[in-house]
Amino acid sequence: MVTMEIDWHLQLVITVRLMTALSLGAILGYERSHQQKPAGSRTHALVAVAAALFMVISLYGFPNGNRDPARLAAQVVAGMGFIGAGTIWKEGSWVRGLTTATTLWLSSALGLAVGGGMYLPAVTACGLALLDLEISRVRQIFSRDHRPTVNLMEELDLGLLKAGLERIMALPMRLHTFNASGTDPYIVSFEGLSRQHPDPFTLTLSIKSNTLTLVLLYIPEGMRGKGYSLDILRLLLEWARKQYFTQLNLTSKKEVEGLWKKLGFAQVSDSTYIYRLN
Repeated sequence: MVTMEIDWHLQLVITVRLMTALSLGAILGYERSHQQKPAGSRTHALVAVAAALFMVISLYGFPNGNRDPARLAAQVVAGMGFIGAGTIWKEGSWVRGLTTATTLWLSSALGLAVGGGMYLPAVTACGLALLDLEISRVRQIFSRDHRPTVNLMEELDLGLLKAGLERIMALPMRLHTFNASGTDPYIVSFEGLSRQHPDPFTLTLSIKSNTLTLVLLYIPEGMRGKGYSLDILRLLLEWARKQYFTQLNLTSKKEVEGLWKKLGFAQVSDSTYIYRLN
């Protein structure tokens, strides 16, 4: 019968490593959750502690055989690629989730480092990562070319846009704003109701920093072909300039490509168009 003698000192060391990995992952994830990103403290902490456990198993799990700790570590890095890919998504010309995917990947590296007993490099890497995540704010504060940043609640004159839409469409407009996270992007929607048309006129915009995106422009069937779209786009461009936006993005079918080019939009992909306002 084979018996395994428990090394309590080693068990204590392993426990400290797992707890350290959990803490570093949670600290890194807190910044992401504070920015209302999909992967927060819990996810980053779990990734870090799992990676640390894999490294511990690789180092100490097979005491009587030849082992290469780098093999299991390499598999952790490869596996994180699939998890990170799940946080990335593309909407028009925007690509979101890249930073969160990178911090998840970093959390696995922190876990591997702590699992291998490399406390100081892990803590240093975590600190540098947090500094890098905040560097854009510091750059914005001290930049000489700093431009006004759009703040929906304080700066945007949505009433001006609403009045312009009511004038063009000859319909009373309802204004709806939505922001689930407390940070951008904001969603702004105008809805015009008419007894003659059961489907309401709808204009939906997405606001992220100084970029305005036209999400939806729906004109009821009985009101089409009267030049409303062109008038609304011109109104939108004029309003966006007054609100310090730097560009207007939209995604559209190829059939109306001529309209966007007539207004001065540049085509950046098969269905994405950008108008530079600065």
